[in-house]
Amino acid sequence: MSDQAADRGGRRPAGARALAARAGCAIVLPRMPIITGIVPSPDKPGHVVILVDGVAFATVPEASAAGFAPGQDSPAAAAEPLRKAGEGAGAQKTYDRALRLLSFRARSARELEKRLIEKGEPREHVVSAIERLTANGLLDDARFAEAKARSGIVGKPRSRRRIEQDLARKGVARDVADAAIRQVMADEGTDELAVAERAARKKLRSLSGLAPMEQRQKLYAFLARQGYAPDVTRRALRAVLDAPPPDDEGA
Repeated sequence: MSDQAADRGGRRPAGARALAARAGCAIVLPRMPIITGIVPSPDKPGHVVILVDGVAFATVPEASAAGFAPGQDSPAAAAEPLRKAGEGAGAQKTYDRALRLLSFRARSARELEKRLIEKGEPREHVVSAIERLTANGLLDDARFAEAKARSGIVGKPRSRRRIEQDLARKGVARDVADAAIRQVMADEGTDELAVAERAARKKLRSLSGLAPMEQRQKLYAFLARQGYAPDVTRRALRAVLDAPPPDDEGA
């Protein structure tokens, strides 16, 4: 009985190597990658470097490598878990760096994203970190915009236009910035004219030695540079230069 007939009669079909031998030719099967070493990471405490065929394949937390060993029989099956473990460690590293940046000062989501990418973090890890921070309430453009608006309205007087420009540069959406400014002005019971007057009075102290006309010209130019609209600027000048000073700034 031929081999073929025997196979049909219930014998297990011959393997690829046996078939090649019967045909009188050699067959070379592709060699699977082999884990050749697991060594401590030189720059990440608590992590190890997985070597595949003598080359660094992934740096993962030590606990993640517990199921792997040099010479592992099925490295192909281990490759995907290893890769995922390495990606997970990389994503956590990006998240930790984002937290450190936020610990120095508040940032908008776009500003933080840009800074992380400048630091060399992979874009997919940055996107994940931004989403995680937002979900945890640690990153909030509305809260960031309101804090910036409050600083420019209650603190050093700044025009609405200047605050909007600053927030736009930091990647805050226009509608978010507008809502934040309106909310702060409502909370403080103030408006653009009152902020402009306060800015003009503060600047006027440095112009006390000038003639009235020169004071007016310099104050007008100053308020215009700060982004106040012409009608607001004129009304602020009339209030500051043509009216008696408030009691708290009197003699």
